[in-house]
Order: sequence, then structure tokens, then C-alpha cells
Amino acid sequence: TLRFEERWRPVTSALAAAALFSLGHLLTPAPWRLLVFFPALLFAWLRSRTGTIVGAAIAHFLCNVWLLVLERSMY
Repeated sequence: TLRFEERWRPVTSALAAAALFSLGHLLTPAPWRLLVFFPALLFAWLRSRTGTIVGAAIAHFLCNVWLLVLERSMY
């Protein structure tokens, strides 16, 4: 989002980064995967707020762990 923030306001850059992040998750074609747009907004906010990707990376990791726990509990 840093490059986007050079061109656009922070909200617009966060939306653009979240949209690109979501599109990247469509490599496995499943429309529900577009829901990663919402956590991506959190990741963009964390990056913007802290000035580093560390918080966003930790949040992404925790989201992945949570998804694995949910998947395992279904079976």
C-alpha cells in the first residue's frame, strides 16, 4: 500500500491493495475466496498504522491458523 499511498488517499490505497490481495486468492477458482478482501483491509490498516508489514504478516498468519482450525473442526 505504500506505493498506492503515494498516489491516492490512505482509504483508496487500502481498498486497492485489498482488492489486489483478493484477486490473488482466486488462483484456486472459488468465489468465496474473495472474502479475504475484508481481512486484507485489516492488513492494509496495520501496515499503514505501523509503517511495517510485520503486524500485517502476523495477522495473516493468525487468519490462516484460524481457518485451519475451522476446517479441521468440520471433519
